[in-house]
Amino acid sequence: MTDLPITVAHNQKITHHYEIHFPAHEPRQGDPLYVDFNAYRKAHIADAQCYIGQRVGFQQCSLDQPLELHHAHIEFSLQNGVSLTALAKDYPGIDNPTQVGQWIESEQNFRWLCVYHHRGLGGAHNLSHSDFEASQYIPNLT
Repeated sequence: MTDLPITVAHNQKITHHYEIHFPAHEPRQGDPLYVDFNAYRKAHIADAQCYIGQRVGFQQCSLDQPLELHHAHIEFSLQNGVSLTALAKDYPGIDNPTQVGQWIESEQNFRWLCVYHHRGLGGAHNLSHSDFEASQYIPNLT
């Protein structure tokens, strides 16, 4: 331990500005695997719970709105830019360009999230990755 004083609990505003380079991609509705996404959603929605809420409690969850299926690792719109070598390091066997779309629309890449933890202020699409990851373990982080 150190003799330095403890930093007291505090709030800090953080703003992120950056540009994302989306590769060319088909519209979501034209994707032949969109049927698989919808079939998975329909088959599992009845038992689904917010991934974050299951860990830290459902106090922040948008319980009055349907859960949403989030692409946890690779979004649909990014699949044409995926390095298959990099993806195969974490997901062996997914190194064939014809299989990437199927994996993107699979359970390995899905997380059920409430609106708040998906697209809301405390969501995967708004927080930095490190803050979103930490929110799985620290209640009311944001």
